[in-house]
Amino acid sequence: MNRTALAAILSLAAFGGAHAADMAPPPPPPDAAPDAVAQVSTPQAAGGRWNGFTLGFSAGGFATPTLAESQNWFPPSIIVGPIPTAYSFKANGGSIGAQLGFNRQIGQFVVGGVADYSAFFGAAAKQSAAGVYPIPGTPGIAFTTAESEKLQSLGTIRGKLGFAPSADWMVYGTGGLAYGQANVSTNLTFDNGIAFAGSRTSTIVGWAGGGGVEYALGPQWSVALEGLYYDLGKAHAVGFRNAPLPGGGSQAETNASFEFKGYSLRLGVNYLIDDGASVASAASAPQDPAGAYVVTTGVRAAMSTGSAKLNLYDSTGSTLISRLSYAKATAPAAEVYGRLDSPGTGYFLAGYAGIGKLNGGNLQDEDFPPLTVPYSSTNGPQADGQLNYASADFGYYAWDNGAFKIGGLVGGLYLNETFNSFSCTQTATSGICAPGQVGAGNLTISDTGKWGALRVGLAGQATFGPVTVRGTAAWLPYIAMSESNTHWLRTPYDFTGPIPANATGSNGYQLEGEAVYVVGPSLEVGLGARYWSMNAKGHVNFQFAAPGAGPQVATFSTQRATAYVETAYRF
Repeated sequence: MNRTALAAILSLAAFGGAHAADMAPPPPPPDAAPDAVAQVSTPQAAGGRWNGFTLGFSAGGFATPTLAESQNWFPPSIIVGPIPTAYSFKANGGSIGAQLGFNRQIGQFVVGGVADYSAFFGAAAKQSAAGVYPIPGTPGIAFTTAESEKLQSLGTIRGKLGFAPSADWMVYGTGGLAYGQANVSTNLTFDNGIAFAGSRTSTIVGWAGGGGVEYALGPQWSVALEGLYYDLGKAHAVGFRNAPLPGGGSQAETNASFEFKGYSLRLGVNYLIDDGASVASAASAPQDPAGAYVVTTGVRAAMSTGSAKLNLYDSTGSTLISRLSYAKATAPAAEVYGRLDSPGTGYFLAGYAGIGKLNGGNLQDEDFPPLTVPYSSTNGPQADGQLNYASADFGYYAWDNGAFKIGGLVGGLYLNETFNSFSCTQTATSGICAPGQVGAGNLTISDTGKWGALRVGLAGQATFGPVTVRGTAAWLPYIAMSESNTHWLRTPYDFTGPIPANATGSNGYQLEGEAVYVVGPSLEVGLGARYWSMNAKGHVNFQFAAPGAGPQVATFSTQRATAYVETAYRF
């Protein structure tokens, strides 16, 4: 595959970035030694066999020797006796997947990055129990439990550090972010027909680390054996009651928290698209600016902090009724990104996609008079949330003097963030959260907001030797968002399910800047930061979750600041 075709593929895949000359090296002079030609045309001339952009597939298996589940109740003291509060699972199965990545060899050392995704096959891990629940003055009532969890997939975005003891072998260590789709369910059934049951499918995020060994089958094909340990944290399910509890009780539910961690072993086959020889040749040959292009693709490790807010008004929008405020919601994340630049024409494509875990912060839930008298404020920690996002731009540098470039861009931004709040502590008047009523393991509120925005802005770039500094400033003239809000302790008593909402706006912006350093002809490293802010106005549609209710006016906002480090391959 030539590099022109590869550039087209990458740009169509939305992570493209391109520009390096599509020119063959000049022929050697007639009196050149034969081995001089070999030095130009072999991979070793560019620094070793392990140089280039790779695509591949893998197959293997996974094992989870010990997985724990904990059961909590709302209210915490409502269930006593022999009903289990903890379970232990084991599971194993097979996997099949694909990966893409890059390597850069410097002497005998190799640095790189990889992004992969595998489907997991195997039966769900299950546990059950049975017993008799005591009821004073009666023989009690029999019960059974059935708990289940299954990891359907595993994806990772990781860095790699390797060592090549010989031309054809490489051993490496690797680590980074991991994510997967988890299915969990919980069920407690009494013989009189009363049951607590619930299930949930969610994306969970954690980390993975391990190592492997790779052997070159030839100039472009290689085979690798890789082992990983992954820890994706917890997934949660709420078991709702279908009738009052035996012996009384009107509001009660179970909260199940399931662990997801284990080992993955897989055999992979990789194809080397660019072996570094073309990079070395292009670097040593004169460039035709009119036909030049450069592709840059890599991975980033990011850390962010952010906030989000929902202001709920009455149906007219004149009276503030309630407010949910998520603050200091931190999120480690990993990103894949790419650029395609055409210096001769000034055009560029740039994009990135990331996923992270919202694992910190706090929810403040406020209720205002005249609906709630007196004013009420409660707090609850946020944990086990999830964040994913993507952005892509098409741009043009209208002014370019070689070292400095200024132009414009148009593109789009996507954001999906899920917050989970646990427990409840009263912090101002009222008595909505009485002491001891809501335990630390009780899931109280979940919010999932999906944002999409059009980006229009300015782009600039300055180059100082091996260092390039880039920046963008974009206005978001059109914003659309949808939200799903679940008050777990009020479902199904007050609401029949999640409460949907939608909104639009034009009040948003995004700022980003980065500095990258080119290490040799094909490797770059860098630092960057970005900030976005989006605001929208619309309605919370209670009519879809509460009989007899109607839509109420609401405003929504989200802000997030991110810092990242990156490494990338250029060709």
